[in-house]
Amino acid sequence: MVCFAWLLASATVAIGEDASSWSRWRGPADVGAVAEGPTLIDGLPDTGLKPHWIRRQIPFARSAGWASPTVADGKVFVFTHRKVKVGDGQPPKAKYPWLPPDKRGGMTDEEYQEYERKRRDEQEEASKFFRYDEIMLCLDAETGKDLWTTEKKSVYTRFAQSGSPTIAAGKLFILGAGRVARCQATADGSTVWEQQLPGEFRDEYMQSSFLVEDNVAVVLASQLFALDASTGAILWTADNTKGSHSSPMLWADGGDKRVVANVGGGETACFDLKSGEELWRVKSDAQHSSPVVVGDKLLTFGSNRKAGLRCYALSSDGAKQLWSFHDVADKGSTPVVLDGHVFVQGERKLACVNLDTGKRAWGATMEMSNPQYTSLVGADHKLMYTYDGLLMFAATPERFELLAQAKIDKDGLLAEESVYRKLAGMDELEKTPEGRKEALQKWQKMFRGNGPLACSSPAVAGGRLYLRLEDGVACYDLKK
Repeated sequence: MVCFAWLLASATVAIGEDASSWSRWRGPADVGAVAEGPTLIDGLPDTGLKPHWIRRQIPFARSAGWASPTVADGKVFVFTHRKVKVGDGQPPKAKYPWLPPDKRGGMTDEEYQEYERKRRDEQEEASKFFRYDEIMLCLDAETGKDLWTTEKKSVYTRFAQSGSPTIAAGKLFILGAGRVARCQATADGSTVWEQQLPGEFRDEYMQSSFLVEDNVAVVLASQLFALDASTGAILWTADNTKGSHSSPMLWADGGDKRVVANVGGGETACFDLKSGEELWRVKSDAQHSSPVVVGDKLLTFGSNRKAGLRCYALSSDGAKQLWSFHDVADKGSTPVVLDGHVFVQGERKLACVNLDTGKRAWGATMEMSNPQYTSLVGADHKLMYTYDGLLMFAATPERFELLAQAKIDKDGLLAEESVYRKLAGMDELEKTPEGRKEALQKWQKMFRGNGPLACSSPAVAGGRLYLRLEDGVACYDLKK
């Protein structure tokens, strides 16, 4: 599975300025957390937590993408896709399926690249038997009822576009497939403008979400583009950039506003928001994660431990490295900063790192199978991570304090495994070999297709958790 999901970063406004919204991929202030707002529960009820509402039957899985929900103005926005068979013919049986590393049989790098080239050609040919649509879904944040839906004809990409909607001044900004940028009115979904971004396109997927500031909308689509947020006209282009999956972030440099982005090739660069002038770049070794800007500090996070987590001091002249932390790494996840500490997830590992010194306060290991790409979110001094379930822990540097570890069933019940074991009578079943086999089948059936959509990150707004599921969206009221 490939998906890109972890962005998080700058703060030119205080965290928690608007705790009732989560208007962009990483929240209203782009730091992945809201520090103010309602007091949240310290754990789940003994019998679990029922959803405030749940909306099923939303296109999901690989062909639908992994975009995260955003919340603003009493609405929840979800970007997804639909793949529909057309005509009577059938695509040929695949000769070149995806090969995980342990199935490559000692292929050399050159042999695997040639295999991947043939696989790409084969998939592109098979795509001609399908129609591709992009769907923007708007739900009532209080009830989950549909408010409006728009559908746009789309094109085939190797993986579905998974950037998240950005909401600003009554408008929604999204990067669609085929390098098409789009702006819609949040009131009814009507199109404000569409802009075909220049550049070559074959089947590339680009998972960047928009940064919108001072009527400038910036997105990374192989190159960094700045558009007029009112008209979609291209204001400037940063030619020497190659990134596609990271999202640009804002840095307040005194009275000036800058764009900071991971621009490909393991580099992070800074541009003037208005003119697009490149001010500096640094070899950060960051890849698909997004930069995190906190005051005049920059955090980057790499996909391997050599790159690790790095902290830089920002100035108009450049970025000076202050420290690095190499105990964790992830293919796409982005850290959260709360109360002077960095909380970072890298695959099954969690760590709390002092923002000033780079020293580890604590480390922990998650009991999840191969978590990656998904980002932590925070509210009320608590952090949450969703992959095959929900993990909640305290945002404290003192120690790792687990508050909840839960799963979701077909009814949307969010509960600890002990609750489900009791409901399913697992203890009794597991007393015999036959019963243990039945118990395993029952357990798998209970959660199959019902949990969080892997690689998508949740939103927290007004004390509620908005979570994209494998086949829908759910809202949980976490207020005390």
